[in-house]
Amino acid sequence: MACTCFNDVAAKADSALREKNADSIGKVDESRFDREMLSFSRGDYCPVSLNYIFRYYRKKKDGTNEQRITNSDVYIVIKHCPFCGTKFDGKAV
Repeated sequence: MACTCFNDVAAKADSALREKNADSIGKVDESRFDREMLSFSRGDYCPVSLNYIFRYYRKKKDGTNEQRITNSDVYIVIKHCPFCGTKFDGKAV
């Protein structure tokens, strides 16, 4: 990996949250970034993707909106580390 920022930030966040909630923690079930991804392509990739939420109502033939919401969410792969700015050298998706 190009940098170790995600591991460093995860360790610091885990440590800080354990310290802050020390009196009330019985057992930690999980402590990690949300939206972790695994890439089988060659190269270096950001281990976390951003979820962009896009929800809309489709139009009916008569011009009114449908009752249900349509989800058209996408996951965005990050090309630079948001913490230190290091470029990930994986091929474009």
